[in-house]
Amino acid sequence: MKSFEAIAREAYSAFQDAIPQSSGWTLPWEKLPDTTQEAWRVAARKMAEEIQQVH
Repeated sequence: MKSFEAIAREAYSAFQDAIPQSSGWTLPWEKLPDTTQEAWRVAARKMAEEIQQVH
């Protein structure tokens, strides 16, 4: 099972890829402030909980 950290990183990467010409105004995961990384982890946790309820 993937960690919430891995899920959050992948979600953030997908977010970056979905933004046209994102290069230059989004930061790589490693440079995000800790509070922003934690927000992505919280979102990943919430998404996982919602998916579990559906299945």
